[in-house]
Amino acid sequence: MTGDISATEKRNMSIMAGQGTFAVMGWTMASPSIVLTFLAISLELPVFVAGLLITIRHAAAMGADMIAGDIVAGRQRKKGLIALADIAVAACFLLALLAAIYGSKPVIMAAFISAIFCIGVVEEFKSLMITDILGNMLRSRNRMRMYYTQTALGGLGAIALTWLAHWFLLEYPPLARHSTVVTIAVFCFFASAISIIAVHETSNGKAPRPRRPVVYSPVALARRFAANTRHMLALPWFRHYMLIRLSFQVVGLSIPFFTLLAAESHHGSTKGLTALIISSAAALLIAAPLWRTFNEISTRLAMIAGTVLVAIAGTVLMLYHHLQLEHSIYLHAISLFVVSVAVTGISGARTLHFMAIAPKEIRVAAQAVSKSLGKISVVVFSSVLAVIAHSQAAIWAVAVIIAASIAASLLCFFYAKTPLESVEEPA
Repeated sequence: MTGDISATEKRNMSIMAGQGTFAVMGWTMASPSIVLTFLAISLELPVFVAGLLITIRHAAAMGADMIAGDIVAGRQRKKGLIALADIAVAACFLLALLAAIYGSKPVIMAAFISAIFCIGVVEEFKSLMITDILGNMLRSRNRMRMYYTQTALGGLGAIALTWLAHWFLLEYPPLARHSTVVTIAVFCFFASAISIIAVHETSNGKAPRPRRPVVYSPVALARRFAANTRHMLALPWFRHYMLIRLSFQVVGLSIPFFTLLAAESHHGSTKGLTALIISSAAALLIAAPLWRTFNEISTRLAMIAGTVLVAIAGTVLMLYHHLQLEHSIYLHAISLFVVSVAVTGISGARTLHFMAIAPKEIRVAAQAVSKSLGKISVVVFSSVLAVIAHSQAAIWAVAVIIAASIAASLLCFFYAKTPLESVEEPA
């Protein structure tokens, strides 16, 4: 019996590694934060709309998060829904692509907003389902091995396919090359959907418990959230953590707003989007081993290093634009690479820091409150930055991100101290 289980797990791990590789390639080559933002500016949509896309995505995810947990928990078999989620994401990108090629400006705007909203909802559901199905099928060590495998292979695959598409379509206008890259990403999502169907899905062996009817009353949800928030904010360690997390929400917006600045400056470049996609894919290969080394030394060091990297990259861009120095798309590609690596490291280190400082008995409740506050704040912050980019210039949104990065590094230095007794996690 043990041999059968081991063989099944090995088979599932190979399939999920392939499925995850296709998904990583798809998300990299059609990244909403990078590709849709760049295309929006290239198609001469208002800067406010381009900046607002990230707000809409987070707002959609925040709404889905309120109901996704109960819906996902009530399903024993999830691979079919995961496949449908990949197909839905592919359809959203295809809708945006067709509108970009054939639609008028109002049609493009409506298609981009609809697509990004649906992507935000579907992405939240899929994330919960993937987490649950992997928890049932694979042991912790195998999940980690699979994660690093699919990230590395997905990054390499995205770089190779994007470069090939660029090379073979050198004679074509930029929109044709951009469209080809997004089309390849759509096929990657379809491949991911087909792959997941081959998985031998196992449950946790427990019959689902009878669930009482849940009434999603906005008033009841708001009251419960307010009560939980008041309770958590009364704790000094949680207040310090939330200060750090809220500053990180602004720092995390560096990817779409650095892309917005690149699109404003180089949307007519024949190498623009290709360079940005390749730089973000290369960041996937570098981030994991780099931040694993930093986190083994100190999660606080990792968070400070990540925020400082964002501040440095943003400052270099500010100087070039403020002094009106000549520069190519490669400067923006390098900056995007740096902030992509940095944001990845910040996210992982923040999670590890939280697990080290949160008392076990309230860890889940504290995480729920912090996630909710984080999602609300990113909707607000991204809206504000979109207004700044539209009314002033994208470079001023970058200036705000630089200031937030410096503030975040100082907050980490003073408040992200891990108590010695909490450093080691329970087995």
